[in-house]
Amino acid sequence: MTHLEASEYDLLLLDFEMPHLSGLEVTTLVREKFSSHELPIIIITGSQNIENRNQVLSGGANDYVNKPIDPVEVALRVKNLLSISESYKLQRRLNDELELRVAQRTAELERFTESLINRLSMAGELRDNETGQHVIRVGQYARVLAEEIGLPSELVYMIEKTAPMHDIGKIGIPDSILHKQGRLTEEEREVMNGHTLYGSQLLGDDPSMLIQMAQSIAASHHEKWDGSGYCKGLSGESIPIEGRITAIADVFDALTMERPYKKPWPLDDAIKYISDEAGTSFDPTLVEVFNKNIDRFLAVKEKYSD
Repeated sequence: MTHLEASEYDLLLLDFEMPHLSGLEVTTLVREKFSSHELPIIIITGSQNIENRNQVLSGGANDYVNKPIDPVEVALRVKNLLSISESYKLQRRLNDELELRVAQRTAELERFTESLINRLSMAGELRDNETGQHVIRVGQYARVLAEEIGLPSELVYMIEKTAPMHDIGKIGIPDSILHKQGRLTEEEREVMNGHTLYGSQLLGDDPSMLIQMAQSIAASHHEKWDGSGYCKGLSGESIPIEGRITAIADVFDALTMERPYKKPWPLDDAIKYISDEAGTSFDPTLVEVFNKNIDRFLAVKEKYSD
């Protein structure tokens, strides 16, 4: 079998009765590695026993020839099997090429989608007088939390790339409210809160998993663990994990960075606020993970400072 695997054979002609191993035994071994399309087998025998013939064919041989053999008949049977085998191999090569092209096209679409998400994230922050670094930091903070709670690498990647889209719905908020320096009135606050709904509607239903994740985050990042958040008033684990993660990432960045309307909070005060809000605003498990990994948060904050 080692020699068979190391070389390229188009077809095997075996005798039913051979020294050491019979033709049927060799066929059984060959079929463990090669299908009947990949390596056809013809067994030749002097036996006229129908049971032997059925045993050979059910055991993986493609054809069965009785002795004395007719060279023309054998040549024709070989030709037919080789033709079938070649057609199969051609189809397999075409399928492999098609799969490669599909994979390449899928990768191109994923890169395009990721680029589009990055651009939209930055556009949303420019609309809100923020810097592009803010959305990068939120994505990186979200990645830390997602990794540390043991989410699969694919989900970690998606959360990192889409968390920056959390406030994309602010595109729909009037300038008079979005850029107001003073405290918002109750009516203005209600309008501002609508950015989660606008973001969800803007992203809508899309077959892209990244867009679906971004839509979920845009809609749920202001939900609170106790159910007092918006836009749906979800509570506890009914809030998508990506929304719960982004909520902490966004609040930490908002508290510790300077904004047009506020000075940055001292780090200890920001950490204490998030800790105090465990079980009220934030997922307690995620807050615990946040506190254990504050060094990683600070490294992100320093690397992507404004």
